[in-house]
Amino acid sequence: MKRVSYFICTLLCWMILGCEDILEKEPLALIDISNAYISPSDAARAVTAAYHPLQANNWCCGAWGNSGFMHWVLANVASDDTEKGGESGSDQLYAQQVSLFNIPADNDATRFAWSSQYIGVRRANLVLDNVPDIEMDAALKERYLAEAKFLRAWYYINLVKTFGDVPLILSSEMESYEMTRTPKQQVYDQIIKDLQEAEAVLPLASEYTSSDRGRATKGAAQAYLGKVYLYLNDFPMAEQWFGTVINSNEYALDPNYFDMFLRAGENSTEHIFQAQFHNDQGAQPANNQLNIVFGSRARNGWGFNCPTQDFVDAFEEGDPRLNHTVYKEGDLMPDGLTANVGNTPTGYLNKKYYVPEYERVGGALQPGRDDIYMRLGKVLLWYAEAANENGNTQAALNALNMIRERAREGNPDILPAITETNQDALREIIWQEQRVEFGQEFERFFELVRQGRAGQVLRAYAEKYNTAKGSGFRDGVNEIFPIPQSEISLSGGLLEQNPGY
Repeated sequence: MKRVSYFICTLLCWMILGCEDILEKEPLALIDISNAYISPSDAARAVTAAYHPLQANNWCCGAWGNSGFMHWVLANVASDDTEKGGESGSDQLYAQQVSLFNIPADNDATRFAWSSQYIGVRRANLVLDNVPDIEMDAALKERYLAEAKFLRAWYYINLVKTFGDVPLILSSEMESYEMTRTPKQQVYDQIIKDLQEAEAVLPLASEYTSSDRGRATKGAAQAYLGKVYLYLNDFPMAEQWFGTVINSNEYALDPNYFDMFLRAGENSTEHIFQAQFHNDQGAQPANNQLNIVFGSRARNGWGFNCPTQDFVDAFEEGDPRLNHTVYKEGDLMPDGLTANVGNTPTGYLNKKYYVPEYERVGGALQPGRDDIYMRLGKVLLWYAEAANENGNTQAALNALNMIRERAREGNPDILPAITETNQDALREIIWQEQRVEFGQEFERFFELVRQGRAGQVLRAYAEKYNTAKGSGFRDGVNEIFPIPQSEISLSGGLLEQNPGY
């Protein structure tokens, strides 16, 4: 028996050592970074990869484990424009926590927002660190680097307005948890630098071929420069950059407001920057899943992001944009069907993400419809706001009334032209117009914050409707969201939490 035991032990040791030699091989499919950036096609793939986190920005939860910025939660549900919705209050609890401003440091929405945008930053940095050494057409290389700078700026815009001070990572060799937080003004300075350098190189939208549709353009960089300066309350620079976009003649208001949100409207002359999705049915990440997230539970959707009555009441009587933005039970939909809104707690659903029968592929709610992040309608109203603050009243009125003229759809009896010249009164009118024009387009909460009235508006909403939504907003705390606890732990305490969380 001793000899048998000795033999078995020897055999086991041999097997373990043998297996260890086999199992500890280097992965054969692993590509070293030094070998990943050699050819022009490598450069093209790297830039494409830097765009990919844009497509993760709409949905980030559930069975797929994808990460995303959570625009619909942090910009819509946090505001007075939408209720969370879903099956119940506990369905996607992270969104309910944001709605009530009872947000723990392990909230999934903020965790996904942080991780997805830093993935984008790292991929942009990989392009900027490695593509310069690739032998390829010099003009194309310069454009690729400009696209990467634009994308890095775009991801940092999301990060800084969501979290305030964030680590400024300008090398692919560094991770966010390896650095302390950078003051947000310094982050904004880098954003402006990246956008200005990108703007100097990027082609106009009209100079791209159809195969390059969706890439960053000169107009997109100009529009985001305007938006950054608006967030910094630098109204002269905001007016200048927005005006440059308007006067470029590269873009025009779509005469059909609703159509530009459909799949057929993806080539609208109004679109300035959008996340691209495949226009066919494939793996879930290739398609726009917000169409499911916002869809009626009675029609295989999940019923989230439900417009509030307060949002509906913000529209002037007869404004066609109301019926283009929300729908309710019994409405006639674009495909001729009668709306069934399921169990939405507000009675309304988001029409800009409704999927007509004729857009469905195999009956699915996931067409490859783009997410529109920047369009001329937004630029015009932000320009109007900046011009008003600068005392350029007539320029502000002209831009404002262009939006209202398009909105009235030829009906002279609605949405009369604005003639108000008092700066304070006109500011309120422009803010109101922005709310309805941008409705359900992931701007509202951050707009309220930059205007310095988030707490006032949200607490007033809670009181008016006798609801907990918005009542917990704390001035000086909830204008930004908590740094994910997982990131703080990973940093060994190097990252510090925002005050109040």
